[in-house]
Amino acid sequence: MDSRPVYEQNRAALEKRNPGLVAALDAEPAEGVELVPGPRGGTSLREAGVLLGSAYDPGRDGERLAAQMAEAPADILVALGFGLGEQLEAFAERRPETLIVYEPSLARLKAALCRLPIAKLLKTHRDIHLTADLDQFTAILAARYVPGLCIRVFPHPAVLRLDPAGVAAAVERTKRIKDATDTRISTSVSQLMPWAFITAANGRRIARSAHFGRTSGLFAGKPAVVAAAGPSLDKQLPLLRAHRDRVVVIAIGQTLKALRQAGIEPDLVHVLESKDVSQQLTGAGDTRQLIVALTPDAHPAIYDVPARAVFTATTGGSPMGGWIAKATGESRFTMGGGTVAQGAVGLAVMMGCNPILLIGQDLAFTDGRAYAQGSAYDFVQVELAEDGTCALTEMNQKASLINDPSRLTTRDRVSKGRIVWVDGWNEGERVPTWRAYASFIEQYREIGLGLARRGYQLVNCTEGGARIPMVDHRPFREMLEALPDERLEARRRLLAVHDEAPRSTLADYAEAIRAAHRRLDELEKEILRARRFEREMRERLAFARGEQQQIELLRGIARCEKKLREQLERAPWLDALVQPEIYAAMAEQRRRERRESSLEDLAQESRFLIEAAGNGVERARQWFACFESSFADGCERGEASAAAAGASAVERAGAGETGERVLAAGVASRETGPSLAHP
Repeated sequence: MDSRPVYEQNRAALEKRNPGLVAALDAEPAEGVELVPGPRGGTSLREAGVLLGSAYDPGRDGERLAAQMAEAPADILVALGFGLGEQLEAFAERRPETLIVYEPSLARLKAALCRLPIAKLLKTHRDIHLTADLDQFTAILAARYVPGLCIRVFPHPAVLRLDPAGVAAAVERTKRIKDATDTRISTSVSQLMPWAFITAANGRRIARSAHFGRTSGLFAGKPAVVAAAGPSLDKQLPLLRAHRDRVVVIAIGQTLKALRQAGIEPDLVHVLESKDVSQQLTGAGDTRQLIVALTPDAHPAIYDVPARAVFTATTGGSPMGGWIAKATGESRFTMGGGTVAQGAVGLAVMMGCNPILLIGQDLAFTDGRAYAQGSAYDFVQVELAEDGTCALTEMNQKASLINDPSRLTTRDRVSKGRIVWVDGWNEGERVPTWRAYASFIEQYREIGLGLARRGYQLVNCTEGGARIPMVDHRPFREMLEALPDERLEARRRLLAVHDEAPRSTLADYAEAIRAAHRRLDELEKEILRARRFEREMRERLAFARGEQQQIELLRGIARCEKKLREQLERAPWLDALVQPEIYAAMAEQRRRERRESSLEDLAQESRFLIEAAGNGVERARQWFACFESSFADGCERGEASAAAAGASAVERAGAGETGERVLAAGVASRETGPSLAHP
């Protein structure tokens, strides 16, 4: 029996899981929360006249709360408020799902941890998470939620009375995390296959460009400015021009025209769009002296814009782009992002720039506008209606600039749904935005936190629009005037790296292609074995007698599945051609009425994997054929229709119903997702 005081027992258990919380609790005096003895020997806690639980029978009260928490199934339960804590163990015995407990008051939490021992609960239930910090709560939830999972929120009744604002903030944060993850993952996963085949058709172009990884550390400790296309960009351009030579200027495609009109030639222009948005460059004037950084799956027409230097910036999240880079020995990849501006931040990080200053990153509708004056889409207007909805106008004109016939039927006025009010750049201010932009704000939260851990300073100098959590906010003039008076000569140094970089031919990929085909041959054999074994086990499962025999058969299927997964893990580049099908199938299953998983459901999941892997092998063979053909003479015309060629290639490879549904929707814009709006 542990003879230490209750708090010391809990503290020791918590310190292994959350040392930051322990440090905060140690510094908390826990004033204002009193221990209340009950008539039957039990105790409760009271704050501002409100009991946190029954003093008469705390255990029974905890059972009652646990029953309410477990009323409906969920994959993740967010409990807002710790209360007395009696309900936690009772809930864990009822439900196996992830439990995240957010208590907004350190005083209440410390008082409860002095009263109730939970060390054993924390030791035996590894998927229970306790925090009193809203940003840490955000990180915990974001790390565990994936699209398709069910999140339930349960506010503790006493905490709801004591701190309704704190509860409301946590509910709003939960919703925004879910929306951000759904937007990012659902769009990117569904588009992995189309993007993969665009990458294959770009093979020769990528081989002739310089890999952006060669710029690693080029501007270590030097400042960079990322110019996004939000409405507040206008007021910052005169300041940027005055200090232009002291920073590395990175523009996104939409802002090139605006920067040039202000007399600023960017050092680097970043484009990642898989649609033909080459007009963002050509519409801004002569392109022949530009230095551009394109992702492997950028539309071929963008690669073909005449430029002085072309870099291919491969992100760590690009499976097939990563294969191409690794085949020629490259191991340095950018962090990428959900938007082109976030991708530009990744370029700055690769080059070692620090600090990184954001301008034009409104992520909100500033002064009734969505884009900066002079930017590629400055004609788009925002309408905010009295009923709380918003819409963008002039969308036909925007669609006409993208050479895609499927977009030309876009309505001139497009509704964007409900207005979302978020914290503004100016503290205490609330500004209007919409769901997509709000999700990008949450993505920046993760980026800001990750960069801070690596010692990078990301500063939002937009001075308008939304406030970005986990990112510093400073006036642009203040940041610029504090910089060293040093000419960086960024253009000259970038060109030197570009011109010295080796270029590749198809022969340089030959050994990697042979190795990939050998891996596909091995995987194909494993898939055939898995199909035979799974079919046999399924037939036996139908006639199994007793639960123990059923469990043994399922264990056999699980072992077979494990072998197949091990083979897939040896070819991570296959993710782009396998994961979308698995994701779509699992999402479809989750859309059905939620119920406890049956034996048939578990067996069905194995079939998903086996069939998706088989289809993925066929797609991979077609992908390599497409990649090799991109190097053939006279292939320019075919490459110019890479998106259509990619879709056709997937269909010929037997994408199946899931893949066809993905491709039928067309290739989504990564500047904003499917909606054609941009942050």
